[in-house]
Amino acid sequence: MYKQHSEVKHFYDLIAEQEAREWYPNNLLLPSIQEFLALFKARPRILDLGCGTGHESMRLKNEGAEVVGIDFSDESIRIAKEKNNDIDFYLMDYESIDRSLGLFDGIFSSGSIIHLDEEHLKDLLVRLQKILKPRGFVVVIFQRGEGKKIHYPVINGEKIERIVELYSRERMIRIFDECGYAYVKEGYLDARELEKWMSLIFQKAMQGKESAMDAVGAV
Repeated sequence: MYKQHSEVKHFYDLIAEQEAREWYPNNLLLPSIQEFLALFKARPRILDLGCGTGHESMRLKNEGAEVVGIDFSDESIRIAKEKNNDIDFYLMDYESIDRSLGLFDGIFSSGSIIHLDEEHLKDLLVRLQKILKPRGFVVVIFQRGEGKKIHYPVINGEKIERIVELYSRERMIRIFDECGYAYVKEGYLDARELEKWMSLIFQKAMQGKESAMDAVGAV
């Protein structure tokens, strides 16, 4: 189990209602979702990795994707199911990801790896390889920087340690490359988010000489 697992899970259980109130009406990531889904020719099957309360799962579905959402926060998944009865959501941590979920054309990861150090991020990426179809795409939105940030938010009178792992563009590309993903391009983010966040798009590495950019739109 990840070192931060219990503390992080408790944090997201506590803020689930607030997250839903803030993000269901907020279309900040809609252009990023539209850009990602434009990589696929047909109606893609997308895993919303660390879906939280399902707000971006809803947008992925509304934009034409078949969506499965997973998260380890009980409260978040409860709300996601309550608000989206036409999407499959599963209470699941990253260490439990396997082919029981089926195969996916793409994986959408918005803020869902920010608590993983490099070792655990690599472990996750190897697991995702097993459920991502050949030539499948991954978009990862993460906090940019070096090292880590430690916060101590107080929620409902509880002080919680919250550790956020920061990654540079170059380091993230290297990690994905080492785990069998080819860098495609930098993804779109609203200008208000660029100081803190970054979006990168990768493709499951292919055999032979074909490049990831040659295959954009081919899935």
